[in-house]
Amino acid sequence: MPDRPNVVVIMVDELQARALPMYGNPIVRTPHLARFAQDGAHFAQAFTPCPWCAPARVSLMTGRYPRANGSRTNEHLMQPTERHMPGLFADAGYAVGLVGKNHCFTDEQLATFDHVWLAGHSGPADASYDPQVQAAKDWLRDSGLGTRCWATATNPHPHRTLGTAQTVSRGIDFLDRFGGRFSGARTCAPFFLWLSIPDPHTPLQAAEPWASMYDRNAVPLPPLVDGEIAGKPVCQQIDFRALCGDTVTEPIMREAIAMYYGMISALDHEVGRFLGELDERGLAQETVVVFMSDHGDYMGEHRMVRKSKALYDCLTQVPLMVRWSGELPGGHRHEELLTIPDIMPTLLELCGLEAPVGVQGRSFAPLLHGEAARERHEPRDALLFEAGSMQPPVALEDAGPFPEGPLTPDFAPRMKLGGRGPIRGIRTHTHKLVRYPGGREGELYDLREDPWELANLWGRPEMAEVERGLTARLLDLHIETTDPLPPDLKGTPD
Repeated sequence: MPDRPNVVVIMVDELQARALPMYGNPIVRTPHLARFAQDGAHFAQAFTPCPWCAPARVSLMTGRYPRANGSRTNEHLMQPTERHMPGLFADAGYAVGLVGKNHCFTDEQLATFDHVWLAGHSGPADASYDPQVQAAKDWLRDSGLGTRCWATATNPHPHRTLGTAQTVSRGIDFLDRFGGRFSGARTCAPFFLWLSIPDPHTPLQAAEPWASMYDRNAVPLPPLVDGEIAGKPVCQQIDFRALCGDTVTEPIMREAIAMYYGMISALDHEVGRFLGELDERGLAQETVVVFMSDHGDYMGEHRMVRKSKALYDCLTQVPLMVRWSGELPGGHRHEELLTIPDIMPTLLELCGLEAPVGVQGRSFAPLLHGEAARERHEPRDALLFEAGSMQPPVALEDAGPFPEGPLTPDFAPRMKLGGRGPIRGIRTHTHKLVRYPGGREGELYDLREDPWELANLWGRPEMAEVERGLTARLLDLHIETTDPLPPDLKGTPD
């Protein structure tokens, strides 16, 4: 057994935890992820601190909250002063690679990696190496899916030419180059690989057999309440219309959900292919593997799709599973509250490395080691969330224009003007509170009675004591997560 294991972080993009069978979904088929969960540990209450791509990814890589690391919107990538996980592993002698979607590191930071191959939601960043891959990318570009809010399509090109399959194939190429062989001793340095799969993020498209795997008529809808959005803050009412919640029909919703499920089964197939390569190369017992998402997706909840400035569980809860074959016990489901910044110090601890000063996440490595070590874990009683830009909020009457319909070619993400203005939230095992500036609006949910967060209890007299208690705890968390590093200590060794 090597002194330090390899590390692979498999991150998918915009995968709602509730869309997986190990999180309660009765429809989706993911045999490889089900086996992964059985062989390792999976966490039922893991969340992102911000339900947007860049803030979630930077939080993963720094072990710090967006309000501390400076990445608070999708326009803010990793700050040059931040110490990050690939850099720490490189300092410890690891070969470091990124394969797939970035939306985290600057070009200057990527230049320090040993291996980089990039892909986005349309496919590989450069698909010129294979005419069939280029053709699949060109088809998607010309499909117009990106300008139709709820649109789906079957990609006519072979599955192997699409972005997820190509990303995994390039991840296997990374193993060819850096994986080495083991026969009692290492033949090369350990490696850290961020295998970043761009799906099941929009555009909603897949090749066969995945595209038609799920019967549109059999796909259940989430619980829906007519007029729900009227009891929610103005920013959600704006984005509800920008995301065509007021015009979408149930058949269109089912079509989108079915394609999303097909994309999930396709990525499960590809994750299984990669894990099979680890097994065949004798690397499974030498490698800590994490499977996770950066954030979720509405996917029909609250009659919306995609994401917006909101802190619902469908957007903030993420699947999280960890496996180290032969070293960590498998088959355990954990209910402790975890946040994405916890992953960095956990992986460092498993590899015998210390987290640098300023890391705000808490290692959950003791949970992975089983019951004997559980007492060393410091559980959380609540989680902190943040979202929104610092731009002034927009009034409902000043928003728009909005798309004419869920499939009309007039949608663009910039229509989601509800994203202006910051919000902060807190979640316990039983309740969620979201605060808006000025205190005139807010959200409060009893998650025991209302797990789908349909009934906003903010301002109700019978909830006043709960609201005060959660507000006080939110203030505590806000103070506790203030950046502990002064500027002159960022980016320097301990």
